[in-house]
Amino acid sequence: MERLFGCHVSGAGGLVNALKNGMELKVNSIQIHPSPPQKWISKPFTKGVEDEFNTHKPNSGITKVFFHGIYLINLANPDPQKFHLSKMSLVHYLDLISRIKGDGVIFHVGSMKDQEDEAEGYKQIISGVNWILEESPNSGRLLLEVAAGSGKVIGSRMEELARIYEGVKDGERVAFALDSQHMWASGYDLRSDTDSIVKDVERVFGLDKVQAIHLNDSKTELASKKDRHENLGKGLIGEEALKRFINHPKLKKIPFILETPALKEMQSAKPEVEHLRALIA
Repeated sequence: MERLFGCHVSGAGGLVNALKNGMELKVNSIQIHPSPPQKWISKPFTKGVEDEFNTHKPNSGITKVFFHGIYLINLANPDPQKFHLSKMSLVHYLDLISRIKGDGVIFHVGSMKDQEDEAEGYKQIISGVNWILEESPNSGRLLLEVAAGSGKVIGSRMEELARIYEGVKDGERVAFALDSQHMWASGYDLRSDTDSIVKDVERVFGLDKVQAIHLNDSKTELASKKDRHENLGKGLIGEEALKRFINHPKLKKIPFILETPALKEMQSAKPEVEHLRALIA
């Protein structure tokens, strides 16, 4: 069985450049920010922006393509304008991922920090997800990502994301994404409890609903509630724990995507990807 693995790559200058970067790194799975992640996406992507990408993808060796949603999204925000902007950002991303026949939009659901009533917050998130799916192409899929847990962020426990999923009308278009650093920061002890964590994933989500896993070491300690990625083997999770995680028999069919600091430059990204390749049994 061919393992699916890769990394976040830059799409600066056009989507096709993300494809070229993935090819240079010799991976079969990539994740892209199709727009600056610190800015709202209030308009659809221009028609044809995907054409060059679609022309080159069949011969690229890249089989899995994910987008990562912008960082401003908060589906629990009680501010009507920001709630709408969050929804529209995902509608436009789903439209583009559909146009390139990609595998899903991974995003952070948001935070309850401005929400007075938690139950109302969850109700708003669910209504938002349902609206997004209704307003976007049927082939686009949303992936709810496990979070690191700072403040009142949603998704530090898997059960929080499962609660949202239970209210979704079109469950076929919603799945989940794990993140080793986020899980560690939220108290999931990957160093000593990998089997139990995988059992929890299976119980809460179902392994068939986990469509991507971000693989990152951690700059911060277990249960720190801080989202601080580190290069493989250089952090507090450590190489042996990450190796056990990536090679767990029940996770081998899921794409593993690096998001470590080394990826910022191609010169350092290449040995980091090779490190990942070496960890795969």
